[in-house]
Amino acid sequence: MTIIAESIKPIVQSRLLEMVASRHKLINHAQFLSDLGISVKDSRLYIGECFEAVAESYLENLCKKLSDQHSNGTPAKVSLDSTLYKVISSRSRREQFAEQFWSHVDGDVEADKTLIEAYLAEVNFNAIAESINQQVESLEEKGLNMLACRIIDRLNLKCLDGYYAPYKKAGRIVCQTWSVGYHDSHTKISELIVLKDGFGIIEKESGMSLGGAISEYVSAIKDLSWGREKITSRSVFGKGGHLEIHCFKDKHEYRFSLQAFDALIAFLMINGEADAADRIIEKTGLLEAA
Repeated sequence: MTIIAESIKPIVQSRLLEMVASRHKLINHAQFLSDLGISVKDSRLYIGECFEAVAESYLENLCKKLSDQHSNGTPAKVSLDSTLYKVISSRSRREQFAEQFWSHVDGDVEADKTLIEAYLAEVNFNAIAESINQQVESLEEKGLNMLACRIIDRLNLKCLDGYYAPYKKAGRIVCQTWSVGYHDSHTKISELIVLKDGFGIIEKESGMSLGGAISEYVSAIKDLSWGREKITSRSVFGKGGHLEIHCFKDKHEYRFSLQAFDALIAFLMINGEADAADRIIEKTGLLEAA
């Protein structure tokens, strides 16, 4: 579905009208309470901020909905440059356009509605629609590349030399990573969920199951606590599968079968990381293994 300016603008306008009516009632109620001796203050009622907040809420929800529909399980998201709709706060109070909002006197609904028209006329809805459509068109491709980059980062495949470099052992490709403990578990779990999503796509595209290693590994990290800050050394997740995760005191290793690592390399090549994949192949001797 193509997003057009004519479909966005009326919705924003309708929500602004609803906001103006509710804001007017709130101001009146606040004044009544004030007359009774109760002080009611809310700086968020500045009308320019209200306009931009309403537009931002709608557009962010629209972007989230489109992201869910078109990212196909990847982490890519549709987003907008806020200056496209924050056309009041982005300007100096001295500018004539912005000044009419800053100097606006509350209490006149019709004056509020006039400001709605001034705001809508200044927002470039065509640019907003164009930005959204461009992102949606390439969203899955962008997301797959993001996953490829995250796999490289998480498996430490940028560091092809040194102590944590990948290597071949007993018919498997071993990717060495830093150990995960209780104190950094929250951040690492988020990263591992993305890695798990990437593995899921590799499984789907290759027709090969990597087994339950990553799920078991994530569950073990979630179970860490003050009393058990690290996974027990020499624990193995997914034993016997195309992917095994071995945990040691100072490092955790992802051990891929040659077939599984070949599928991972193919994923990297297809999704924009061919140069990195070539370097990894050269380092691990995957071609010779084949």
